[in-house]
Amino acid sequence: MSFKRPEAVGKFADLSADRSEELATTEGTIGGSSLVYNRRSDASVSDRYLSADDQRSRLPVNKFRDHIEYLLSKHQTLVIVAETGSGKSTQLPQIVSKLCHQWTDGETDNKQPMVAVTEPRRVAAVTLAARVAEEMGVQLGREVGYCIGFEDFTAGPAITRVKFCTEAILVNELMSDPLLTAYGAVIVDEAHERTLHTDILLALLKKISRKRPTLRLIIASATIDCELMRQYFDHNPNPA
Repeated sequence: MSFKRPEAVGKFADLSADRSEELATTEGTIGGSSLVYNRRSDASVSDRYLSADDQRSRLPVNKFRDHIEYLLSKHQTLVIVAETGSGKSTQLPQIVSKLCHQWTDGETDNKQPMVAVTEPRRVAAVTLAARVAEEMGVQLGREVGYCIGFEDFTAGPAITRVKFCTEAILVNELMSDPLLTAYGAVIVDEAHERTLHTDILLALLKKISRKRPTLRLIIASATIDCELMRQYFDHNPNPA
């Protein structure tokens, strides 16, 4: 499957009908390339009387689904900056889960590789998993699940497509699976919170990206320094 380059994709993109925002891209040097997708918007339209589907379609992330799909097909790492309420925590996992099997091309252990979504708080992982399962029309604990502390509410890599968890859970999982072979993509949500486990996870993901160029990394945040993050993933101290 190929992706057509959306007209708005470029150094600067028109990200809303009322105003323009910057979309900065750069070719990376580690396991592919990195991209910064900077989206800041103010919710000026009331969705109070809209259906759930209409509300989702109005979310900024869904408005630019084509851009995200295209950029994911061309770049290994994306840094997405979007304000709270833009839909990045609920819509990105759904977008990525439909496409990641095309990037891995049989590299993972599963025909349908999982998407890991890390959250800094347990309650966020549980709440978002329930919301995404509802939007996808699937049973929580099967296609969409969560893993926090000692509670693993997933059906295993053969069935689960989207797995919400804390950063600590994914770091621990790396002990037994250093290359995260069950996953086709990792979304680090709320990366600006910068816990100890967040920093450890980002460092490990950077190393994994060198050995697994097909693994997609999406760093999502409302306030993170996107340029600093881009430089971090583009930097290669040992090109050999």
